[in-house]
Amino acid sequence: MKTKIKKVIRKLMPNMYARLAEIKSNKILKQFKKDYPNTKIFEPVHKDARKLYSQDNQDYIVYENFFKGKKNGFFCDIGGNHPLTINNTIYFEELGWNGIVFEPLPYMSELWANHRKAKLFPFALSDSEGKVTFTIVKDSTGWEDMLSFIKETRDVDYDYETEEIEVETKVFKDIVERENIKQIDYLSLDVEGHELNVLKGIDFNKVRINILTIENNPASCYIYGDERIREIMFENNFKLWGRTIGLDDIYVNKDFLESLG
Repeated sequence: MKTKIKKVIRKLMPNMYARLAEIKSNKILKQFKKDYPNTKIFEPVHKDARKLYSQDNQDYIVYENFFKGKKNGFFCDIGGNHPLTINNTIYFEELGWNGIVFEPLPYMSELWANHRKAKLFPFALSDSEGKVTFTIVKDSTGWEDMLSFIKETRDVDYDYETEEIEVETKVFKDIVERENIKQIDYLSLDVEGHELNVLKGIDFNKVRINILTIENNPASCYIYGDERIREIMFENNFKLWGRTIGLDDIYVNKDFLESLG
């Protein structure tokens, strides 16, 4: 009901709605800065201001601050979606890095196989093995399909045409053990609301991960983010180093941070 009311107000009084939304967002951002005074804040960017490939310069931020000049790294892209458009890992592959990607959408998996070198795992990740219903948001202008999601996690009502498919889920710790992966330099996690479940399936004691960007923008608190995600990361020796407002948290392994001097 609240969502429908918001849509009506947005349609009938767009200027008032925008102003109220701005006031609310500024208040929440102020609270975030108070709670995390040492976390770097990165504002959203217009597509013309993207320095590399990521939506809000995540790849550029990670490269410039932690991996500048590094040619032999290893990345992991969980929820890769399109391999070339608004993608967090393609730049690192262009630098010569190797990596793995998890992407359950059949047509996206085919694009990865044809256009990227990363090893492809065509299924979803979660905190248990099984099968889930995946809602595909059909592409109408070139980007909406990136909103596709696991229905059990985010059953929302988009104003786009959708279809549902069944996809297989695996657990991250089982895959990295089978593949004998001991270290990941950069992990990008963007699974439209299922991030918490994926994190529960990672054994941080078995694989060293240096940097993570994690989409953390639930509809109820997209400016501030979900504290449950942060609790898991703090418990596993990570620092909330940065945040792209309304989108991603950027985490740095404290041991890795110390090694940088």
